[in-house]
Amino acid sequence: MKSSLLGQLRNFNLPKRSGLIPLFEAVVNSVHAIEDRFSSASDVSNLGKISVHIHREDELVSLDFGPGRKPERAVVGFDVIDNGIGFNATNWDAFNHLHFTNKRDKGCRGVGRLTWLKAFDDVRISSHFFDDQTLKRRSFRFSGREEVAGGDPTDETDKVDVGTKVQLLGFRPGYAKAVEKTADAIAGRLLEHALWYFVRSAGVPSITLTDDQTDDAIDLHSLFDAHMHAGSAHQDLTIKGIHFDVTHVKFRARSDRKHVLAYCAGQRLVSEEGLELPGLTASVSDADGPYRYAGYIVSDFLDQRVVAERTGFDMEEEVDGLFADTEISRGDIRKAVKPLVSEFLGESLEANIQAGRDRLDEFVMQKAPHYLPIIRYMGEDELFVDPSTNDAQIDRELHSRKYQTEQRLLEEGERLLNPDLSDTVESYSARIAEYMDRLQSVKQSDLAAYVTHRRVVLDLLNSALNAQPDGSFERESVIHNLIMPMGSTSEDLSQLRASNLWLLNERLAFHQHYLGSDKSLSSIPITAAGGGKEPDLAGLNIYDNPHAFSDTTGSAQATITIVEIKKPMRKGYSTGEDKDPIEQALGYLRRVRSGGVMTKTGRAIPSARELPGYVYVLADLTDSMRERCEYATLNEAPDGQSYFGWNGSKNIKAYIEVIDFGGLFDAASQRNAAFFEFLGLGKH
Repeated sequence: MKSSLLGQLRNFNLPKRSGLIPLFEAVVNSVHAIEDRFSSASDVSNLGKISVHIHREDELVSLDFGPGRKPERAVVGFDVIDNGIGFNATNWDAFNHLHFTNKRDKGCRGVGRLTWLKAFDDVRISSHFFDDQTLKRRSFRFSGREEVAGGDPTDETDKVDVGTKVQLLGFRPGYAKAVEKTADAIAGRLLEHALWYFVRSAGVPSITLTDDQTDDAIDLHSLFDAHMHAGSAHQDLTIKGIHFDVTHVKFRARSDRKHVLAYCAGQRLVSEEGLELPGLTASVSDADGPYRYAGYIVSDFLDQRVVAERTGFDMEEEVDGLFADTEISRGDIRKAVKPLVSEFLGESLEANIQAGRDRLDEFVMQKAPHYLPIIRYMGEDELFVDPSTNDAQIDRELHSRKYQTEQRLLEEGERLLNPDLSDTVESYSARIAEYMDRLQSVKQSDLAAYVTHRRVVLDLLNSALNAQPDGSFERESVIHNLIMPMGSTSEDLSQLRASNLWLLNERLAFHQHYLGSDKSLSSIPITAAGGGKEPDLAGLNIYDNPHAFSDTTGSAQATITIVEIKKPMRKGYSTGEDKDPIEQALGYLRRVRSGGVMTKTGRAIPSARELPGYVYVLADLTDSMRERCEYATLNEAPDGQSYFGWNGSKNIKAYIEVIDFGGLFDAASQRNAAFFEFLGLGKH
């Protein structure tokens, strides 16, 4: 039964991003040819030579190289030249059998040459070898349509060394565009793929790379030395009776390199996966400086399980059920290798773990104490963060852990509601007590988060009240949005943080019915007020619009509150609604009442005109503002930072308070000082 090469190629998958695999296969074949010629590791290293040359188009092609990057001529092919044993009769016979290989002891499967034809139009091979002490030459072409053309050996009369030249020609555009373009980048990828040969004890030939664009040669040994952080180390391990070997390597830190486990087959890199261990972060370092770790795993098991394209393994991520004790999964390998990695990296991991915990403690104690109750339920591995992590990342991580804790509590609560009848009273009571302890910790965290939120709000308010470098002050927008986002209502925001009206009065922190910010009176559902006198007046600063809300959903004991905000240090107040914020707020109160007061569901509240009103004006007590307060017969507070009073006239019936911004900040800070101090947030 014959095998069609074209049919095999159609069924052979080589992803576009893996377009350099054919080059890597050719280089590894050269390594094997040199090993077959030179028996000792020292001869392989000292006498073996491989040269790779990059061929490019004659003219610069139009590609998007990004800012600051030098344009490159497109890669069209590669030459790989070695001084290995050559295409003698044994190797020639193996090449002509598609799925046959005489290198199974090296993990080869005889399909690497298919990658050549997948990514390149044509392959030309010229080889010199000895046959019964006679130097021979064999040249042939390899393509999908012609398969193998030529190849008959002839005597070589010139004095040349044995070896092989493989030319990969006509790099297909889809692959050429998807892979690295520069000689440095291609050399780096080649080194990563062949790294196993550099760290093993059997030696590696000299490998150099040249390019049409430059006369400089890149020596992979020098590149390896430049990338290495310290010496490598080998360790054996057994997983379910199967032998594995892991080679530990530290590379010099590079921004685009991650810590990885690398799975190899046929002495080649097949796939990598990111490695996560406590302490193994981008900032990890030892006495020689920052590094990146790579663990190279080899085994006959992996050689047998690699897929034909050498892009992965026929291996499950996890194995359960009947085969769990015998079948090896990727998870089994990962679980067995991680302790060896921790042992190899040793003190540098421990030092980084401690630095990470110190970083976490600093963040929680100084900036986010509301996470303290959650941390007590986190495991040792969870109590680590990268020491270089910023505050926002730590906060996101801890918030995620808090959510996970809450979900586990919900699940535990459901189980407690459906107890196992086999439970003893003592066991069930103990579980209830443990559950309540954890539940209380989560609620403490929520309360601490709210107190921390208040501290942040006060910090922002304090910043907004300070003069700018040019002597001006923040617009009303900053303070207005700080108290409540413009255009929003209580239905848009969570109840707990619907507004920051606690800055004015704690009674206002938990309103019960409706709250609207920067909404015209005609759009507020608690009144039918309308007409030309709406808060959203043309020509007025938008931050002169009030906050208006009613406190209850019922028809009894309802109150209406108006909050009017002015720009810090504003001057020039005088009589009239458009110039006097007290008159302006009272005007809004009158219009709400005259339009009828109702619940937000539309039910009328009786005696709307008799409902008590609360009017708060936030404005710095400049001379003109003090005059308006005195004109309204308000009383000055003993600290001189506010005016207050009750106006019981028939058309007003409102408690009025005018608060200086400095007094607002001081009073709110004092009310919350004990909570801040308890959480370690300090005092203002």
